[in-house]
Amino acid sequence: EQQTLDEIREWHLGVVDALLGQRAFIQQAISSGAAVAPRFVGMTNVDVDDYHDAQRRELDRLTMLNLVASAEATIRIDYFRRVGDKLKDPLARDYRHWHKTLSGKKHLRPDFDNGGILDVLKKAAVISNIIVGRFRECLRPRHWVAHGRFWAKPIEGDSLDPDEVYS
Repeated sequence: EQQTLDEIREWHLGVVDALLGQRAFIQQAISSGAAVAPRFVGMTNVDVDDYHDAQRRELDRLTMLNLVASAEATIRIDYFRRVGDKLKDPLARDYRHWHKTLSGKKHLRPDFDNGGILDVLKKAAVISNIIVGRFRECLRPRHWVAHGRFWAKPIEGDSLDPDEVYS
């Protein structure tokens, strides 16, 4: 089921709060000599910080993937609605004109990025080209995470955070 960007952000903030709470709890337990979960036995506070920093990086990557995928789905749904319902607004006309140029298979699954829906959206100038450009910057790290990270991490992968992608 599709999630809104606000729902994804709220989930992210809740998990961040839980992660920070766990970090504080574990560090307090280590300092006081109390029992900790087996995976934390023998760790120092620095080890706990490193562990939670890695968990936060992964959480941020997955949240970014979810935000970008949700935005892409919304754009695709809007595209198919405008084309299928034969809406009369300028963007719908631009989408339909481009859609007519596609081959049979591409009618069902048109390209999204280069030479695709985003290019039509950009040329129509219904939203700022800066926003389209910023969205495109998110696509490479999104693809990297979504497809198993088997190639070199994109440069943008470490420079984006969920708050930036959300806005």
